[in-house]
Amino acid sequence: MPLPEGYVFSQSSLQDYVDCPRRFQLRHIGRCRWPAPETADALEFERRMEQGSAFHRLMRQLHTGVPAKVLEPVAKSDPCLSQWWSNYVHTPPRDLPDEVRLAETTLSAPVGAYRVEARYDLLAGKREGRWVIVDWKTGQRRSRRTWLTQRLQTRIYPLVLVKAGATLNGNVPVSAEQVEMLYWFPEFPLQPERFVYSAESLAEDGAFLEELVREIDACSEDIFPLTENERLCRYCVYRSLCRDNVQAGPLDAWEDEERAEADLESMDWESIAPIAF
Repeated sequence: MPLPEGYVFSQSSLQDYVDCPRRFQLRHIGRCRWPAPETADALEFERRMEQGSAFHRLMRQLHTGVPAKVLEPVAKSDPCLSQWWSNYVHTPPRDLPDEVRLAETTLSAPVGAYRVEARYDLLAGKREGRWVIVDWKTGQRRSRRTWLTQRLQTRIYPLVLVKAGATLNGNVPVSAEQVEMLYWFPEFPLQPERFVYSAESLAEDGAFLEELVREIDACSEDIFPLTENERLCRYCVYRSLCRDNVQAGPLDAWEDEERAEADLESMDWESIAPIAF
């Protein structure tokens, strides 16, 4: 099944393919509407999604110039959001470059015959120094480092910044050694997770992604194969189309709330009206 003309991959779409090729096909090629809730606790899941969206929106507006005193009443409208805001104000990510601060910035770079896009929550950089990719992780449980290491976001975001970062760096290329990836958890502000990039990582990630994109592009099956890990099906909105005997899993057992983060990545922030001040 050919990809749509001009298709651009994201970390979310590639992660879907790695997790389950069928989910990639249904979501990103077929654009199927979601026929089932992610978890058995649909209302609680929706509430957490809304809180995560609100925190991302607050951070975006704070880092694009909206005064904190204007945003604080909005943050205090929800107890959880208020705590996250307080944690950020009092214990923000440490040691970030401050020459360049860009919120909700999108870059893309060629990988094989296609392009891969990365949407960054926050880029903090210094034109001749470090560039730190900050990603807000708003799950109720702190993501494990081993899990984050395996996620394609940890590989794709630094790679795209190295390949396309010159546009933000005065047309000077950003080297792999200048780049770091920082996951910051508003629920656990003193326990961020930092990944330092390298030229070796860049070479490995580039080769891996090129092979992955070639594999997807070469897939000629009308129906892509299902994952062999049925646990993933318990938290997939398409399970009723593929394995209707699989029941939705409980939200508290859904490690890292990964789908919520993926949905936040694809949100159209420009369509959300900013807070007036």
